[in-house]
Amino acid sequence: MSAEVWMDHASDSRANDDGAAASASATAREPRWMIGVLALLALGLTVRAGTRPVGDPDIWWHLKTGQYLLNGGHFSGHDPWVPFATQPFVLTQWLPEVIGQKAYEIAGLPGVAWLRCATMLMLLGALLWVCRRVADSVPALIAALAAMLGAGASLTERPQLVSFILLAVTLAAWWRSTEDLRPRWWLIPLTWVWACSHGLWPVGIALGGVVILGLAIDRRLDWRTARRLVLVPALSLVAAALTPVGPRLLLTPLNVSAAAGPFIQEWQPTSARNPFALITLAMITIVLLTWVRSRSVPPTWQIALAGIAFAATLIMYRTVAVGAVIAAPLFASALQQQRFRPPRTLARHAVLTWLGLSLAAALIAFPVAGAIAQKPFGVPEGLKPQLAALPAKTVVLDQFAISGWLLWAEPQLIPVADLRSEVYSLEYLTAYRNNERVGPGWQAFISRTGATAALLSEDSALAEALQQQLHWRVTGRDNGYVFLKPV
Repeated sequence: MSAEVWMDHASDSRANDDGAAASASATAREPRWMIGVLALLALGLTVRAGTRPVGDPDIWWHLKTGQYLLNGGHFSGHDPWVPFATQPFVLTQWLPEVIGQKAYEIAGLPGVAWLRCATMLMLLGALLWVCRRVADSVPALIAALAAMLGAGASLTERPQLVSFILLAVTLAAWWRSTEDLRPRWWLIPLTWVWACSHGLWPVGIALGGVVILGLAIDRRLDWRTARRLVLVPALSLVAAALTPVGPRLLLTPLNVSAAAGPFIQEWQPTSARNPFALITLAMITIVLLTWVRSRSVPPTWQIALAGIAFAATLIMYRTVAVGAVIAAPLFASALQQQRFRPPRTLARHAVLTWLGLSLAAALIAFPVAGAIAQKPFGVPEGLKPQLAALPAKTVVLDQFAISGWLLWAEPQLIPVADLRSEVYSLEYLTAYRNNERVGPGWQAFISRTGATAALLSEDSALAEALQQQLHWRVTGRDNGYVFLKPV
């Protein structure tokens, strides 16, 4: 690969003093091979991670929802699958669910794995784009790769991947608006697409509000400019209310958070030992140290973005990726400051080269996914014959982690609960968790649901209690799960 493909061709800016000029001269060019190596490393790691077998616990009900909509289902209403669900469902992620189901219909699970990989490549490109606006190619690639690693736990075959891409694009748009104070009106239809894709869309609107507030604090806005900028998040909120779900979408993120928080680990505060959070916090720490050492005070909006990234990383496990994406351009800018010169202009041929390499990576990923992702990961495929032999409408005691797969793989059966916590009452989920832990009166939940089979982790307390106290019998084992029936 020639170095000219990757090297920027804009001239160096003049340094302000002799010391800065000397540093700029020393760092004017990185080794010829560095940009190419970093680019190929980032693309290679993304393809390797993106083509792994399909196994996210949530993907199965996402595919089922996509199939439901393609067959004429409604965007909201009474749950069509589990009779124990008492709250109305709202399909907030319907667009990627439909696309995922179409990929499955065309190419099976390898198609879903390839779609995940292609989306991850898009995220890498979006991160590189926002970082390259504030830094040269090497620091931009380092920051984009660090953000991908920080977001690693959330880079699965779920609609949230779309949120991360649109968050990076939105961040780049508002960063540009801080330079020329012009509104990016195209963020309004982008928010509509985001609201059809995943529940993190309010983050994009909040991001705009924070940037506008920071500019106002720094006294960079007159009333006319401020009003024009404020119209973008305001009209974006209106656009979100105009999706097929309607205005009820506006409150859905709060409802989901309230329902899932007490029961699902990824909605709970981030562990201090989480490696992905540590990577993200390291990025933010380097940014803060750079600011402390610098003689200039960073703009208020950048300080606010660093605070948001820090809070998102710690507030819950599922938002670590949000913190990583927001921290990426700040980290790239901090790395660029060590070069004592502004970033060089991005050449058009460099953009085209990156797009070409990304397309090549996506094409290579297709046969790789076909070879690796034929079978799902982490589910008891070997128990499907026994599950299929159960009479239709049999109620099955299931574990949260396997509930989505059970809904998707055996639609004739009824799980007692599934990962869509928002469609169940708090009282019902509390009783479900009490049964799972074999708490006081746990058997009442079995009587209440009429369950006559169980699909549980083999080392779970409930599986042992069913055998020891109710004398249920294990009739099958596979991949860490047991299938039980009463004697």
